[in-house]
Amino acid sequence: MNMQEKIIDDEIHEKMTLENVFKIFNDNVFPMLNEEEKEYCKELQEFCLDLHPKIDKSKDVYVLFPELGKNGYLQRINKWKDFTPYGMKKEILLGTHLSLLDPQLELARLASGILCGNPTFHYYQHGGTGDKIQKVQDELMSGQKVGCIGITEPNRGSDAVNLTTIASKTDDGIIYNGEKVYTTNGPKADYFCAYAVYDDAQPRDTMVQAMIKREFGVKTERLKINSVPRVHIAHTIFDDVKIPKEYILADDGLGYVRLFEGLVPERLSIMGSGVGICWSGLIYGIIYTNLRKQFGKPVVRYQGVGYGLADLLTKTNAATALALQAASVYDERILFADKSSERSAAEKWVASISSQGKYYLAKLTHEICYEVQQHMGGVSVTDNTPLDELTDISKIEEVIGGSRNIQLLLIQSQIQRFMRLL
Repeated sequence: MNMQEKIIDDEIHEKMTLENVFKIFNDNVFPMLNEEEKEYCKELQEFCLDLHPKIDKSKDVYVLFPELGKNGYLQRINKWKDFTPYGMKKEILLGTHLSLLDPQLELARLASGILCGNPTFHYYQHGGTGDKIQKVQDELMSGQKVGCIGITEPNRGSDAVNLTTIASKTDDGIIYNGEKVYTTNGPKADYFCAYAVYDDAQPRDTMVQAMIKREFGVKTERLKINSVPRVHIAHTIFDDVKIPKEYILADDGLGYVRLFEGLVPERLSIMGSGVGICWSGLIYGIIYTNLRKQFGKPVVRYQGVGYGLADLLTKTNAATALALQAASVYDERILFADKSSERSAAEKWVASISSQGKYYLAKLTHEICYEVQQHMGGVSVTDNTPLDELTDISKIEEVIGGSRNIQLLLIQSQIQRFMRLL
């Protein structure tokens, strides 16, 4: 780690390594995993330890995308080429490890590989044809190109249905007019998976989902977001952007179906990122407070510190178990299920638990990073430890990653539906 001015003790600094973080992570999480999953984690950790010294925090994260692509690590929900294993649980573990490695890289990776990339797999799963989208998929999954998703609009932050971006049909495609905001990766993106409606009075029946190449005429302006200086987030403008038919993923209202089809795996994937941020902040705090001495003994032995970390460890283990269990159900009863009857019941539960889990983990990332900083003291707000970067990105998890309040709104509606059981 390059530091502007080193104030942390050498003894402590030497122990605060990614390798040691993985040792503590494994001791807590491996008992929850089977042998295949443990081997997958070991492969991920070997990759992360190899990549870690190559990361330059003064450069944007996108230079690292090809490294992810070589190993099939842009996403692992769907099978791409011969990269295995795959599934939602593997994706959760991927997001967790990449957050432990570099949380800003993980944010950009998820936006490109999942938010933009996952719809390309859905396109073919629902009978899509042609090689245009396959080329997009291959370029995104290889890390040679960067993707982002366009849903959120000015004054439409949490309202993903009533879009104001308008699509109009032409003989050979469609034209988009409108704007999106908080499009993660937007200024660097080669592809934009964006939603529009033919009739803003009937959005559900007229929503369209399309993959848009930057060269079609997309304009982007980078937003100044201090929390993630190495990730570019944009205000994206579609001004008479013409999209050929081959790039329409879902048309005439099916865009609405695909939008909500993608939300559950996207929320689960974001849970994986949150799990990694929680463990990263907590483990660095555990290492530091065990080695840092005050009044002749390690500060972790003081109740004000030790009890606080014990509380955070309990919450982190619980959140990890929830994320892994939700992913297991998604894999067994939805992604790899044969019987539609199993899928129906599981889809309702996973939709509910993904909102609850995303809410809890978004809130927990902030709590853990903030509280650990209080336990560590002044060094944690310097560049001598990763804590301040983790605290910053926890804000993005809570807000741009999907406002926790909108998750509470969804959970509230689930509570109201319980009355139908009576």
